[in-house]
Amino acid sequence: MNFGLMPLSKQEENANRAAEDLPRILIVDDEPDLVEMLSFHLKKKGYETHLAFNGREAWEELNSIHPDLLILDLMMPEIDGWEVCRLVRRNENPMIRNIPILILSARTLPEDRIQGLELGADDYLTKPFSLAELTLRIDRILQKKWTVAELYREVDRLRLQMREQETNLREIIHDLKNPLMSIGASAKVLMRKDPDEEKISFLRNIYQNSMSMTRWLEEILAFSDLSLKNLEKDKECLEVNSLVKTATELLSPIGKGKKIAVDFHSEELLPTIMGNKRWLQRAVENLITNAFKYTPDEGRIEIKTGFIEMKGERVIEISVKDNGVGIPAEDISKIFEPFYRGRNTKNEKGIGLGLSLVKQVVELHGGKIKVLSELGKGSLFSIIIPVSSEPTGNGGEKMAS
Repeated sequence: MNFGLMPLSKQEENANRAAEDLPRILIVDDEPDLVEMLSFHLKKKGYETHLAFNGREAWEELNSIHPDLLILDLMMPEIDGWEVCRLVRRNENPMIRNIPILILSARTLPEDRIQGLELGADDYLTKPFSLAELTLRIDRILQKKWTVAELYREVDRLRLQMREQETNLREIIHDLKNPLMSIGASAKVLMRKDPDEEKISFLRNIYQNSMSMTRWLEEILAFSDLSLKNLEKDKECLEVNSLVKTATELLSPIGKGKKIAVDFHSEELLPTIMGNKRWLQRAVENLITNAFKYTPDEGRIEIKTGFIEMKGERVIEISVKDNGVGIPAEDISKIFEPFYRGRNTKNEKGIGLGLSLVKQVVELHGGKIKVLSELGKGSLFSIIIPVSSEPTGNGGEKMAS
């Protein structure tokens, strides 16, 4: 005798699959006749129903079946509907926390309806009610849930697509960087060897453009890498004066080429800060680079570090001031947006990521960036970073290029 399971027919397989796809509704009410009537009616409409007759049973069912919709009475023994609603909306499990709730109650006062909606119910229907209206509301709630779920799936699909495109873009950028750097290095070597001024002028142009393009590519890579997670990985105790001095010295050849005087002033005793050296130095470099760009030949740039109290909080201020072209008032609120370039920047090359990167770096360090500017007179950018520890000595000094 064969006691093994008989294989399912095609019709039985389809019936089982259809049953698995039925929307599950948990009906919770302490009136058994009402619960049975609702279950009978909803099954006829194509729903799978589960029943509970008090709040405790409802909570057990919720954790067991994760229904697509909860129809909930308010006045019940043991745990009332108000508390069930709170438990659902405060649950750590998103499969429970996001279950749509339709309150079905004999409480008809407006304040009861408002309280139910404030607790997170998606709809509120009072007894006595029309079965046709109840069905319509159920259909609308579930349609909204499925639409939102579909949107989330589409967002996930787009995120995956963007990650794939970003990976491809990064590979292209890396492939471009190496030949650009090679071109720049070759031009620099030839400049040293060739005495012809005209040729040197062309070579200098090649070198500067290759370096500019390399920096733009690095900015794109840096912008895509910038996140709190990446920043936290290499956080350390930083001496601000040393960091700013390094950035200033690194970029000083740009100032020398335009005969721009650079003054660096720092307070002797500055507290250290906790930060990511690579990112903070890059932020300072971007501000100094911008100052050089938009300051005319033989202009002046002033770089300062200081320790101040702001609204009762100890902060480090790093400021970069120039006497360049300034920023139009209508551009100031937009200059930190990615890829935005002000109307007075047309004569300077760039892709509009520098200041956006500065803002993100500073905010990821718990700080903020401020700007004051007057058209035709210059700009002052200030990085404000919270202090993390007691002062450490660093001498002030003045540099000029």
